[in-house]
Amino acid sequence: MIELVPSEFALAVPLFAGIDHNVPIVFSVLEGTAAGRVFVDDVDDVDYVDRADCPRSAFLAVSDAFSYVAGDETDDAFGRDLVALIFGDLLPSQEEQELVVFAFTDAWRVKLDTLLAPKGAIRIHRKAFSFDAAHAPDFRLWRSRVPAGYRMESTGVVVGDPRFGVRLMKDQDVISECRAVFVGRGAAEIDVHTDENHRNLGLGALTASAFLDACHARALRPNWSCWPEREASIALAKKLGFVEQDDVPAHLAVHSANG
Repeated sequence: MIELVPSEFALAVPLFAGIDHNVPIVFSVLEGTAAGRVFVDDVDDVDYVDRADCPRSAFLAVSDAFSYVAGDETDDAFGRDLVALIFGDLLPSQEEQELVVFAFTDAWRVKLDTLLAPKGAIRIHRKAFSFDAAHAPDFRLWRSRVPAGYRMESTGVVVGDPRFGVRLMKDQDVISECRAVFVGRGAAEIDVHTDENHRNLGLGALTASAFLDACHARALRPNWSCWPEREASIALAKKLGFVEQDDVPAHLAVHSANG
């Protein structure tokens, strides 16, 4: 297994080209707008710089987030290296010593069962949604719904950084914030937080509507996902016009002092 330097990340793009979930997270790393590490299979006597079609498998780990595997699930050497990397390097070095690994095919998920189960990893699922404007209230009318004494502000507008957000303010207090935590391949991964003293008042939905309007202005597809126990997040997604998709399987690996 070889770790690519950021200038070589484009070599792994074809292996993730057809993915159907986690698109903005994966491509934020591949496009260089979020921190992460990319590893590809080790082929003897091959110069990856000159042979862009060479990588057969890849593992992408997003800093402080998830990880992803794609490519040739029959490459046993890559599989062995992957286990060694996860349990010998990544997990021990993380502050939160657990790692969620996503795949994009059933074949890879079965392979991960074989590779990771002996280490105690288990299968879990994440809720996924797609935005459908036909199911959405008119989010572009959010301005008329801002209560008196409140104001909506843009956040995170930095040259060279595609991440952005909006926040609902009252005086100097942040009441609700919605932001794109990852942006990649024309999509934005959403994160919403509302102050606990101002929940169940529609203010989170109002702020998220302003964010959807900002996505529309930037020609970005909003992406929403969450864990199944996040019932409030699921309800808000549906209220905003997101349509629930099939759950996305993943593997949860936890570092153990006993290896």
